[in-house]
Order: sequence, then structure tokens, then C-alpha cells
Amino acid sequence: MPRSATNMLDLSQLPIPERREIRDFYQFLLTRKTATKKTDAAYRFSDLCGILNWKGDAVSAQRSLRDEW
Repeated sequence: MPRSATNMLDLSQLPIPERREIRDFYQFLLTRKTATKKTDAAYRFSDLCGILNWKGDAVSAQRSLRDEW
């Protein structure tokens, strides 16, 4: 656990299992935060701009897909 987080909370009054639970939850939150940053960068489609060309009527294609429902 980072030193700054240890200084912010005094967990000495809690039993050891509860301290471990809080530490594990803190680790989970840190992991989730870093995972979120990585997935945001993975979904950028700016490199595809201008590459894909549609040869057909987009409105009729959309209507045919919608009619399947």
C-alpha cells in the first residue's frame, strides 16, 4: 500500500481480518482505476476515418435491419 494511504487512515483499532479486507478493497479500486484508463484508449476509431466506404443505400440497409426485429 502506498505510504500516503497508510498515513491517512489509522486502522490499528480494527481487527486484523477487517484491516486486510479494507486493504484488499483499496487494491481493487486502484486496479479498477488503472484498467479503466487502459480501456478508454483502446476504443479510439480515429485511425479508421476515411478508410471505410459504404457502397449502397444506408437508409434501406438500416430499415432492413430494423424490420428483422
